[in-house]
Amino acid sequence: MNRAFLEKVATAAEGKSYFLNDSTGLEQILLRDVEEHTGVTAIEKSIQPKVVKQAGILDGVGIESAPPLRGYVRFQARPTSDTILEADRTDPLLVRWQYGLGRSAVFTSDAKNRWAMNWVTWPGFDRLWANILRDLLPHAPQSETAADFDRASSELVVDYHLSRNVPEPSAIPDIFAFGPNGFQAPLKVNKVAAGHYRGRLAIGQNQGLFRVRPLADSPAFPEVGFYRQEDEMLEYGNNEPLLRQISTATGGHFNPAPKAVFDPAGRSIRSTMELWPGLLALAILMNLAELVLRKWKGLLEALHLRPHPVQA
Repeated sequence: MNRAFLEKVATAAEGKSYFLNDSTGLEQILLRDVEEHTGVTAIEKSIQPKVVKQAGILDGVGIESAPPLRGYVRFQARPTSDTILEADRTDPLLVRWQYGLGRSAVFTSDAKNRWAMNWVTWPGFDRLWANILRDLLPHAPQSETAADFDRASSELVVDYHLSRNVPEPSAIPDIFAFGPNGFQAPLKVNKVAAGHYRGRLAIGQNQGLFRVRPLADSPAFPEVGFYRQEDEMLEYGNNEPLLRQISTATGGHFNPAPKAVFDPAGRSIRSTMELWPGLLALAILMNLAELVLRKWKGLLEALHLRPHPVQA
């Protein structure tokens, strides 16, 4: 192993290099790096959950009367996620995030008798987890409603197609769009054709989850969601200056032609080959051959000396 070369690669990539004689130390190195960049991850002390954003997950839970937790794991919430509960020092405790049509939730404490010892017997414990699981399940729309993004005008476009069992509304209710970073704006909906309504709303450069819903429940205009992908999900490519630097440091070539990949360019590379497996197999074969020849010779001699019957 070329230790100097590996250290050089780590330095060029702005990373670190570690050399272990025992793989069991890898776990400690990983934990040490995490703590170095994010601080201590596990906080064990009494904390009182704080409601940051009212959401359906908290309905009927009575989170205000929740007993304190004994610990949690520190982490940073995504900018486009919804932080429902906070722990100590504004660290997230319950976070929900929408990605495409899927949804995920993170609870940074536990659900057993270590950090949540007081929560296990708390009446709102079961209701909270039931609400979380229900929130993660997919919700079927009541009618054919679709939301899309018009890149030409940077507008959110929502189409409502009424089902046959839904009568034409006498009036279009007040409909609002809610997006990331506190985005909120009314959606103006117009009738396009019989049973077809459309609304358009400029959302600019906002990215993330947008929810469009009326102020009052309406079977004709149900809630619909649209997820505009963040730029980080669209990023691709590579760091060409770094790749060129690594190829120069290692004596290689950057983006060579396919036929030049295996071209030694007149250089010789020392290599070793273990011959003992082949020699051992050859010795075994020769031993078997010698045994067969020796036994075969004795068998021929025995047949040659055997007396033949004489007829009278």
